[in-house]
Amino acid sequence: MRIASIASIAALLPVALGAAGAAQPVPDSLAPPAGLKPLLEASAVGVQIYRCGPPKSAEGAPAPVWNFEAPRATLTDQRGEPVGRHYAGPTWEATDGSKITGKVAARADATEPGAIPWLLLKAESAGTAGRFDKVRAVQRLFTSGGSAPAVACTKVGEVLEVPYRALYVFWAQ
Repeated sequence: MRIASIASIAALLPVALGAAGAAQPVPDSLAPPAGLKPLLEASAVGVQIYRCGPPKSAEGAPAPVWNFEAPRATLTDQRGEPVGRHYAGPTWEATDGSKITGKVAARADATEPGAIPWLLLKAESAGTAGRFDKVRAVQRLFTSGGSAPAVACTKVGEVLEVPYRALYVFWAQ
């Protein structure tokens, strides 16, 4: 029964994210570079992984904090079919084995409280030829969840996985 419920949610996510997209405009700062065309819109369902430890940006700080470690998500197309996965790097890997890595070029606050920011990432091929090797930009939009807890962590080394959803738009030459 639980598998059917998860499958139903995954199948409806592209529709829900598409509806959200119609109501929430994408900031101009997250526009992909001129000359790129949208290749794929993929819904992501997964987790943002945080580890308890000293702040990454402040040496000698006394209190541990939740530091972002990596994402882990499954990517599906508008029909709910798997098209790839998203993991540390950040890396997006298509089901054909082609993959890209990205670097943040711009960010905007999410419209939903507790959601990770919307991003524009510059991408480059990091694998074999295939679906993703010509992708040069990725947008992360319409996010839900995924932010680190507001409360401080207490046990150094503890790992926390925070559920999130997003729409990734892959832009190619």
